Amino acid sequence: MKRFVIAILGMAALASHAEIYKSVDADGHVTYSNIPTKGAKRLNIEPLTTVPRPTQDFKVDDRTQKRRDETRYKILREELDAEQGRLEQSRKAIAAGGGDEATVQRYRSDVILHEKNIEALKKEISNLK
Repeated sequence: MKRFVIAILGMAALASHAEIYKSVDADGHVTYSNIPTKGAKRLNIEPLTTVPRPTQDFKVDDRTQKRRDETRYKILREELDAEQGRLEQSRKAIAAGGGDEATVQRYRSDVILHEKNIEALKKEISNLK
């Protein structure tokens, strides 16, 4: 029985290795398939190398995680404050009305970008709490 199981597993391993064929049609379109077709060339593909799973557990203690979260919160708050400042500058530039239409349009695009960035930063900060 043991030999039978080993034989079945060995056959399954051989069956799982599929041959790959590459063909190019008259228009230059490349097609890859596991089914051989007229004019297709068999590709010699080396099996993928697998990396063993790490043996260590990479968890950190609660104190370290809390410190990391606090640092991340601080960085996100600084980014949020800076982004709000850039939004205000862009709004003031639009209100001043100086420049040609292309410049005003650029400031409007900047306002939209800063608003989206602020929304994303606020969402990220809310995920920390």
